[in-house]
Amino acid sequence: MRSTGIYIETDRDGVPTFARIDLRKYGEKLKDFFSAEGVSVDKLYDPDFIAKIRRAEKQPSKKIDLGKYGISV
Repeated sequence: MRSTGIYIETDRDGVPTFARIDLRKYGEKLKDFFSAEGVSVDKLYDPDFIAKIRRAEKQPSKKIDLGKYGISV
């Protein structure tokens, strides 16, 4: 089932199991539901966590020899 901004996902048996909802469109309408479930709707991300990700993106990557751990790719 598909509607603008709402996508219903089914499992392999065709039973609806998940809904993906565009929060830019429907976020205000769902605010009470999220609050009742204990989900913070005012701050959708932790700024400290985002800053940590940004710092990690700037660090050079390291090459790891997986053969040392018995893994062959």
